[in-house]
Amino acid sequence: MDLNFYIALYGALLSTWLFIHKIIKDRKKLSIILEHIAWYEQVQIVITNSGHRPITLTALAMKTVIGEGDDSHWEPVPNNALFDIINGDNPFPIFIKDGEAVSLPLGSVLSEALLQNGLQARLVLFDSQGKEYSSFSSRTYNAKWGGYEK
Repeated sequence: MDLNFYIALYGALLSTWLFIHKIIKDRKKLSIILEHIAWYEQVQIVITNSGHRPITLTALAMKTVIGEGDDSHWEPVPNNALFDIINGDNPFPIFIKDGEAVSLPLGSVLSEALLQNGLQARLVLFDSQGKEYSSFSSRTYNAKWGGYEK
């Protein structure tokens, strides 16, 4: 085999790798955390844009477990109960640049319901292009002593 073949193979592999890397880099990525703030008994949603493109979030839909045992079922949360809205301000739309994080404190009634059922929820965030983000994790922040717990 001659040198030209190896140079051509190297160029093809490099361009393929750069193409795949660019597609992965340009995807929108959100990190969503349902966070319990201990001692304040408050629940909030922390949204971090971990991608390389800005994202405009337009809406949030949430379901939570109501009842216990065999009587439990998933109940949608009405939009007016998601947040303690003061002066009629709705937090949406939210524009998040790459690397930025936003926290959305949930309403007191919803926070109490989530804490009673162990943060069992289904939530979906929608962006301006119609993409849905539903993967999230949960954690507890100890406000008195500092630090996070699982």
